[in-house]
Amino acid sequence: MEIYYNNLLRLLIYLYIILLPILPSKFRLKGVPFNGDIILLFIILLYLLGIIIIKNNRKKFITKIKSFFSNGLNISILLLIIVMFLSTTYAVDKVTALKESLRFCSYIILYFIIYAEIDSTEKINKALASYIFTCIIISLVSIFDYIKGIGAPQPSSYGINIRVESLLENSNNLGAFFVMAIFPCIMLLIYEKDKKKKIFYLISSLLFLFNIVASFSRNAWLGFAIGCLLIIVMYEIRFLIPVAILGGLSLFIPKIYNRLREFNDLSQNLSRIKLWETALYMIKDHPILGVGIGNFASLYDEYIKKYRDLRYCGYKVYHPHNIFLKMQCELGIIGSIAFIVMIIFIVVKLRQLINREENNFYKLYYKGFFVSFIAFMSMNLIDNFFSAPKVIAYFWILLALSQSIMNRHNNRSSIYY
Repeated sequence: MEIYYNNLLRLLIYLYIILLPILPSKFRLKGVPFNGDIILLFIILLYLLGIIIIKNNRKKFITKIKSFFSNGLNISILLLIIVMFLSTTYAVDKVTALKESLRFCSYIILYFIIYAEIDSTEKINKALASYIFTCIIISLVSIFDYIKGIGAPQPSSYGINIRVESLLENSNNLGAFFVMAIFPCIMLLIYEKDKKKKIFYLISSLLFLFNIVASFSRNAWLGFAIGCLLIIVMYEIRFLIPVAILGGLSLFIPKIYNRLREFNDLSQNLSRIKLWETALYMIKDHPILGVGIGNFASLYDEYIKKYRDLRYCGYKVYHPHNIFLKMQCELGIIGSIAFIVMIIFIVVKLRQLINREENNFYKLYYKGFFVSFIAFMSMNLIDNFFSAPKVIAYFWILLALSQSIMNRHNNRSSIYY
């Protein structure tokens, strides 16, 4: 029974990695919701059931939970969760605060389950293969959508761009998803010696780049540029040549050139500036505790009535388009400190893995993921992808796998602490 249970749990994790973007967020099967959230719920319930009914799983859980909270990264995550739930007590919209707290908590539970259960080279490889396979499936759908002209039309002074959304249901999310996916692939492409694998990484990198371009997300383009610069400066100066060639050629494509010109278009940037100003007013009024997680949206209408010059649109606003402003605005000083400390520890842990890991594939993959992480956080300065389920889930999955890599051999795990 124990073997079957463990195999089923891991199978569900692999299926979640594959099906999360494929299943529409609002998909229902005969009236019953069936999407990535439901699969995640089954994973959590199955894991808890295993702890209750299987003795070895209880022992393993106790060992893993002690290990999990023996480092600063996971303690800072726990502190952030505590602050989120405490904020529900004073939030104006307590339901929204509770929902956002539970969603964040669900990803951290998944993060722990992967850390605890995907604990061998074979299992880690299957999880990463599932992720890469998912990226390729999304890319193929994106190509189809681009050819058919399926996407979100965006009018501008230079015409109308059809921004591909693919299975991510939002063009900005599509761009962010592939900024996170592309740099591990590029790093493997640069250093791989086997020709067949090198061709695979080349094709994959081009597919992922296509998604970033076809999303027409200025944020994703900026994140990609930052990531390329980091690879050149930190790892491989020769990467400057293909980047310069691709960048130069792209300027001859009218749609790309016109979109690049919009970086300096004040009308395109005004919305974010006004959102940031609104968040700053909230921070001024609630500097210590914040307004409660998720409650920027709940108080937004109140603030634009009070400060009429901040109004810029008639549609629903969900966040201030800056993750650090969101943390300070909604969780106050303690929440901001916990979040910043978490980011610092992620950087430290990834650097430890890169410097000490002996498996060359993992070393190169997470060199690329380190670049993706910096680019991803840079993108969160002008947006908030921590609230995008089909993006942020993979951030926690890849981070959890990095922790599993570091701890997959008990006799070697101490070198990472």
